[in-house]
Amino acid sequence: MIVVPLFTQFRPARNVVALMLPLLFSTDVISLGHYWKQWDRKSIRRLIPGAIIGIVLASLILNDLSNEHLKKIIGGIACLFAVLEFLRGKITKRLNPNETDETPALEFKAWHGVLLGTLGGIFSTLAHMAGPVIIMYLLPQRLGNRTFVATTTLLYFFINMAKIPAYFHLGLFSWDIIIEALALLPFVGIGVQVGVFLNSRFSERNFSRIVLIVLFATGIHLLFFP
Repeated sequence: MIVVPLFTQFRPARNVVALMLPLLFSTDVISLGHYWKQWDRKSIRRLIPGAIIGIVLASLILNDLSNEHLKKIIGGIACLFAVLEFLRGKITKRLNPNETDETPALEFKAWHGVLLGTLGGIFSTLAHMAGPVIIMYLLPQRLGNRTFVATTTLLYFFINMAKIPAYFHLGLFSWDIIIEALALLPFVGIGVQVGVFLNSRFSERNFSRIVLIVLFATGIHLLFFP
């Protein structure tokens, strides 16, 4: 979630979103095998159509966006992402105020899934940051850790796969981008290992807060100090 805003500090925004897509999709492909058929089908059926709508809408927006405007949008989404993550516990509690270990899962309407899927598709297409929107939908359903991760993994796989032809149509991909993405693939694995190492040295709460503070500061910089 932090890579796109950080890269955008140093490179054109359209270049960054194009470069990151093959890297993200490769991690989706690798992860999907670990959670095959363990996802929540109802959530997938509701979120995917909305996500496709969001990708189409965001593609229309992206077609006319300059690098400077896209940079500010990425900054705004980064700030929103950080704020939503900080407030996620309170928002979830608000959705299900009487939650206990015995509380039944919160039942969403079908249109909730389509709406949040659409927002996720828009945020993902413009900045590769659909996470908070999708998490807000899935967490109150108490799916269980493995089902939750499997559902998000399959959803991101479909979203990123659908973004590939959209980015091609928008002319975001070039041979230079593809070659650079292939060269960076080994570093994705290294980054995962570094993240695991750092996460083991900090409490999960403190680690998340550090990341979110950096993300928010980066977003503010993109918004007001281009």
